[in-house]
Amino acid sequence: VRVPRAVPRISFTWAWRRAARCGSVQAGSLGDEKMHTLRPVALLLVYILANGAHGAEWDSIRGLESMLGEPDDHWVTVRSEHKAYVIDGDEGTVMGSMTLSMFSPAVRSHLDAGLVYSYGSFYTRLYYGERTDVVLFYDATTLKPVDEVVIPPKSAGIGHSGMIGLINDRFVGVWNITPAMSVSIVDTEERTFVDEISTPGCAAVYPVARGFIMPCGDGALQYIELGADGNEVARTRSDVFFSVEDDPVFDYAQPSADGWVFVSLEGRVFHATVAGGAIVVEELFSIFSDDDEGWRIGGGQPFAINAETGLLLTLMHEGGGQETFEDAGTEVWAFSMATGLRGYRTPLDGESYRVQVTPDNAPIMFVDADDGLAIHDARTGAHLRTIEEMGGGLVQPLR
Repeated sequence: VRVPRAVPRISFTWAWRRAARCGSVQAGSLGDEKMHTLRPVALLLVYILANGAHGAEWDSIRGLESMLGEPDDHWVTVRSEHKAYVIDGDEGTVMGSMTLSMFSPAVRSHLDAGLVYSYGSFYTRLYYGERTDVVLFYDATTLKPVDEVVIPPKSAGIGHSGMIGLINDRFVGVWNITPAMSVSIVDTEERTFVDEISTPGCAAVYPVARGFIMPCGDGALQYIELGADGNEVARTRSDVFFSVEDDPVFDYAQPSADGWVFVSLEGRVFHATVAGGAIVVEELFSIFSDDDEGWRIGGGQPFAINAETGLLLTLMHEGGGQETFEDAGTEVWAFSMATGLRGYRTPLDGESYRVQVTPDNAPIMFVDADDGLAIHDARTGAHLRTIEEMGGGLVQPLR
């Protein structure tokens, strides 16, 4: 595993010493002092100007490359503080990073357009002052911010990948909570704010069909369809399929081939899609058998789906009740989405709050570990490598 190499920084001490080695600072009389001082300063200015291209990238690139090229299926982003690091899972390397705001929970790639989106909140005094919320546009090959669109200052500054969605391959939806709930819509082609759609009692943005679905507090899903201009044209709700009091679903969902997979705190697996403008919800199976008493699903990213191979991965811990739904896991369990049968259990070296899997037919699994980001073969659970000192934040496939 290679350690990321930082972009060169200008060191005033280093530049001064380099100027001295070049012969610009020499012993002489007191009367020559001004000339002796001006020469190293001039060389320092030349150095700064000559390296301006590097300087322009300091806030955007951290890693091995300044031009990333075409992302691989095994590339992911890892959210850490105000950065999103791009990771090559096959090589175990950090390729670069995007500078976000301190309130940017996730990113959303749009590689057909050569872009990656995020959103964030910025304050005039960093931690306080007048607030401005924006949807951020990044060049997918340089990771530089290239544009932004101002949205209402209501966006959820914490959360997971469901806080932002790419709808109809054109519109970015951002979930808001003030505590009133709504979704801000941005047109990525026109680079304009379209509208704020009220969604009382419903959370997240999961794109499907011509709009997006959201889990709601009454135990149903809501589907909002967008028109060609990004405005709402239709709204419908599913039948109630879970109980918020008895067995709520995580508001975190994972994409299937034609919809989204939700899991309840008691381990029931549901698939949701939209057909003919109506929401179709099907309960598939439970991840628990009679022999699994005492085990719970939990974490910040408690499960992951590989739709290509029909693989479900869950992060499991032993002990407690539903109140432990955010607790770290000590094992990963793998299931077939087609049969509901468990294929393997993989004990982890330590505790983990997040599991993610790549979307291809030879998937690898990412688990945040005590010593970094652990990478496994998703089909067998075998450990492949660990990227040290990397992890702890939201993991998302870049493709």
